[in-house]
Amino acid sequence: MRSEFRPAASAAHPEFHTPNPALSSPWPGNDTLPRPDVIAIDGPAGSGKSTTARALASRFGLLYIDTGAMYRALTWAAQQEGVAPADGPVLAGLLRQAHLELKPGRREVAVFWNGRDISAAVRTPEVEEAVSAVAAHPEVRAEMVERQRNLGRVGGVVMEGRDIGSVVFPLATAKIYLDASLPARLERRYRQYRSRGQDINREEIQRELAARDRRDSEREHSPLTISPDATVLDTSDWTLAEQNERTEQTVRDLLARQENHARSAATPDQLPFKYRWAYSGLQAVARYFGLRKIGLPGPAVPKGTIIASNHISWWDPPLIGSTLGRFRVRTLAKAELFRFPPSAAFFRFLEAIPIDRSGFDNRAFAEAIATLQQGDNLFIFPEGTRRPICNPGPIRSGLGILVQKTGAPVQPVFVRGTCHLQPGGSPLSPLEVRFGPVVHMHALPTLAAKHHSPRALSRRIGLLFEAIYRELQARSFAENPPTDWERTTGARQELAYRRKVRRLFGGRAGEPPESARG
Repeated sequence: MRSEFRPAASAAHPEFHTPNPALSSPWPGNDTLPRPDVIAIDGPAGSGKSTTARALASRFGLLYIDTGAMYRALTWAAQQEGVAPADGPVLAGLLRQAHLELKPGRREVAVFWNGRDISAAVRTPEVEEAVSAVAAHPEVRAEMVERQRNLGRVGGVVMEGRDIGSVVFPLATAKIYLDASLPARLERRYRQYRSRGQDINREEIQRELAARDRRDSEREHSPLTISPDATVLDTSDWTLAEQNERTEQTVRDLLARQENHARSAATPDQLPFKYRWAYSGLQAVARYFGLRKIGLPGPAVPKGTIIASNHISWWDPPLIGSTLGRFRVRTLAKAELFRFPPSAAFFRFLEAIPIDRSGFDNRAFAEAIATLQQGDNLFIFPEGTRRPICNPGPIRSGLGILVQKTGAPVQPVFVRGTCHLQPGGSPLSPLEVRFGPVVHMHALPTLAAKHHSPRALSRRIGLLFEAIYRELQARSFAENPPTDWERTTGARQELAYRRKVRRLFGGRAGEPPESARG
């Protein structure tokens, strides 16, 4: 029997959970957030993630998902069955055969394993000590993460854990990283154990937290990291009430900023004739091929934004361009397109910026940075070259460089179907341009202060966007499953891509070298 996860419900599941009217609010009226909203809460052990996530879910009328309780439940079951924490395949098999259920509790989420209430058992020091080792296995994480992602795609949830914003749900509406010093977390965990009637000394808790921090941060798969677009809150000196209140206000501020950002695109520019002419022609082509535009929250992508899309076909630039017809957009285009007079004249007419992909092109990046700084949009393909369909990423370092140099927000775009165009749409590959939420890199100052190099930050931004493209693809496939043609073509393109990467970037067959990825 496949593992089943039944969570506490929220506005999306009104039979279970409703907002707590006793909590005060700085906003008048109904505080229930829209169903699509997802709030991701990450942070180290003992930072108060669970308590704050429950408070936010109650306040906003959302579904609370305690991902840590899911891993602790498997850890407890493994201990009962005598399964070693190091045995990933057996642990994953144990999970697949189990009925795992979460229900609301008065203070903490109630956890049931095959119908048995193990809520107290999963919160003992013995389970806490072993859970990081259990959660580190890719087989286990794949099984858990898919359930969490499915809930997030429905929306209306608050998820907390250690990789929610970076891995599990990269398109979360608001991402919060709750940080706190080790002494502060030690005291909180000590009080938590005492409130459960468990007798444990502070030295043991400190060893447990330090060891868990080390394991969570150093594990190979889905380590504890600060997502570049998370808002970091250091809660070391806050009371629990202050932490809940300030986190709630931060979420409200983030949502308001997104709304203001979308509204900023309401008034179109007075575009030069050549732009109006080009957009009209591109939109006619898009209509002819039956293009669907999905997910753009406002009338257009706001000004001063990096528009970053996956890349699968020569048709990507014009068809994506057909959806951007309100503001001036300049494109970073490979220098090879400027070698032939007809294409060179067209791209210069649209003020495209040629870029030499064989190394770092200082001139092209300087012009791209100036474009963003003067308030125009910049369109790029951060993968650096066309990728096989059904397999977006990896991301080269250029996107991270532009973000760090300008602080510009990034509009992720996923394109599908441009490899097989037919009038009115192709049944072999649905044609769509899908927009994700605009990404603001709130955490970059914090990450830089933690001595992350610009190259390391570019790599983190790249990994985030690879996860974003895969999530956008998953949403597309959920609506229109990949066809046999797409699977077959993608496999054939993968072989050609490996040869191309080796020729362009000098790396091993399969992906660009580290220097190209950032």
